[in-house]
Amino acid sequence: MYDPGAQYPQPGPQWPPYQQPPRRGRGGVIALVLVFGLVALAGAGAGAYFLFFQEDSSKRPAVDTSLDLADAPMGCGIFTEAELAPFIPGTFTTEPTDIIGGDRDYEKSAQCNFSNQKSHTAQGRPAAWVIVTTKLLKANQSQSGVEKAKRELGRKPGNAVGVPGTDDDRFREIKSSNNNISSGDIWFTYHNVLIGITYHYERLGENKFTQPLMEMSAIALGKITG
Repeated sequence: MYDPGAQYPQPGPQWPPYQQPPRRGRGGVIALVLVFGLVALAGAGAGAYFLFFQEDSSKRPAVDTSLDLADAPMGCGIFTEAELAPFIPGTFTTEPTDIIGGDRDYEKSAQCNFSNQKSHTAQGRPAAWVIVTTKLLKANQSQSGVEKAKRELGRKPGNAVGVPGTDDDRFREIKSSNNNISSGDIWFTYHNVLIGITYHYERLGENKFTQPLMEMSAIALGKITG
């Protein structure tokens, strides 16, 4: 019901006048332009980076794997017991070790131990064993297997003794804890194959390990070259 005493809005400009929304400043537009420009530059830079390295990699010489062997005998396949009988007195065992072994992307490897340690005391013979370690190095994008084998041999201690038919070798005699010489080892490469032979023979003595290790190396090399 109409109430003459009530306060109603009177005609005229009582409500707030219409206000235009604030205009976007030129600074915001410039900021957007800068953002889009930076994104475009980043995209162009990334494209140039990939094009540069793609072109650079295409110019790199291909790795020469012409001398890499695809396969070779490994571990216990290097020697037969008959071949090692002159070096290990009495009866002995042939056992692959768990230290290294398997076929990986970068190498194939195995190790084998030929030893009379379980029987030498009962037979009254000196303890003797041969441990052979074999690796076939596989090429990657920057190195051939031959280069990798050469690099690994370079880390081995000892001096070259000139094993016939090998690419390179390292030989040394090893002192025991009581300063005696009862062991020696030899490492050699043939293409991308690296072979190490450790020979222990009690009471054999200093300057006595070169010849047997040279003979074992010749046998091992014959297995690789066929």
